[in-house]
Amino acid sequence: MNIIYQCYGSAHSSVIAAAIHLGKLPAHRIPSRQEILSLADFDQATNDTLGTLFYKGQDEFGNTVYTIGLGRDWKTGRRAIESIVYYLPISSGHVRLVHALNCITLLTKVGGALSRRYGWTAVGRPLAAWGIQQSYPRLLALVEGVKRELS
Repeated sequence: MNIIYQCYGSAHSSVIAAAIHLGKLPAHRIPSRQEILSLADFDQATNDTLGTLFYKGQDEFGNTVYTIGLGRDWKTGRRAIESIVYYLPISSGHVRLVHALNCITLLTKVGGALSRRYGWTAVGRPLAAWGIQQSYPRLLALVEGVKRELS
């Protein structure tokens, strides 16, 4: 199975969901801000990479995990991915697209905008990480739900 965690820019919620899924972040507690900030891909994607699929790794069951940012018009991007899977010789049972953006708070979105859009990483990145800490239970529940569906 190929699991694709999707959000706005592939910099925050999808990155955290993929890290939880792959065991790079804890499943039984909220990670420290430093643990979040130490992820190599947290708050790193740019607008130039919107629509790019990023390989994150393979989980303990052999499923491949990716992230993708689909920007403002994510529903159109999602429809495009779903139609590709439908029409090309790819079994739809082998791709699971998971929308992670709904799990995060406004704080993460503001921090992400400050960091990625305006280049104020010294303020935006820690703010985004703090927001992730507040959103972590929802992100954890999302990933646990995906893993339950896969088993």
